[in-house]
Amino acid sequence: MGHTWGMQVLAQAQTGSPVAGLLLAMLAAVLFAVGAVLQHEAAELSTTASGLSLRKLIRRRRWMLGQVATLLGTGTQVAALAVAPVAVVQPMLAVALVVGLGLRAVRTRQAPLRVELIGAGLTAGGLAVFLLAAQPAAGVDAPPPSTLQVVVAVVVSVVLVVGATLFGHGPRGALACGSAAGIAAGIAAVLISVGIRSLQEGGWVHALAGVALWGAVVVAVVAILAGQQAYARGSLAWSLPALILLDPLAAVPAARLLLGERLEPGQAAIWLPAALVAAVGVVVLARTGQPRTERDPRPSVAG
Repeated sequence: MGHTWGMQVLAQAQTGSPVAGLLLAMLAAVLFAVGAVLQHEAAELSTTASGLSLRKLIRRRRWMLGQVATLLGTGTQVAALAVAPVAVVQPMLAVALVVGLGLRAVRTRQAPLRVELIGAGLTAGGLAVFLLAAQPAAGVDAPPPSTLQVVVAVVVSVVLVVGATLFGHGPRGALACGSAAGIAAGIAAVLISVGIRSLQEGGWVHALAGVALWGAVVVAVVAILAGQQAYARGSLAWSLPALILLDPLAAVPAARLLLGERLEPGQAAIWLPAALVAAVGVVVLARTGQPRTERDPRPSVAG
């Protein structure tokens, strides 16, 4: 019954092929997780007493590999957004949370704590239930967003990221920058979807002449910079869960405002608690991040 319900939910989405978008989103999540872990390791190795050394960072092979994985993930995400609604694609990126924590455990040779597994399960499970119960669907004949709406979305993203960098290093800084990066990434996904719609309706000239595509580029760059700062300021267990959760939680309402995408109001009694469960999972993961680093230092390369 649950499988049939899930297929019915996906079939109700009115943009392209939701199933293909779902699979592409899962692949993008895996690529993002690989990129996040590699970039976090490179940022840790390139951080000095005075802060992150960009000169050292760009010379790290793992940082370059992380950038490649992130770039491939971005391309896969854009492909997913071209065939499925934002509210289908973005929540599925929560898969990156589980993959990222698993990769971290393998590379550091430290088994995840039980509470981390519980937190990951709550986060991923809550977002999955949210996706099924909310029944996201594309807006029908929704007018394109105005220039003012796009500009406001860009300004909000930039202000949040700049404000997050004021929290300094440590758990608070990593959590703040990860949260800002997640919100910016969610808004960027919506603006990308707006640009794709412009491309489909009027071609490249129409898309390039619009402000949405350029706004998406600006917000995407800001989100990447915020993610880099988050990885450099503290444990991955602080920054990555916040980024993964706030991405869809920002994208869904932004898609409603800018694209006219809708959620099923009759199922709000299910998807609202599911979103809260996912939020609890993030809190659990965040609280286990820094204390574990203090108790169990990262082993040396020699093991």
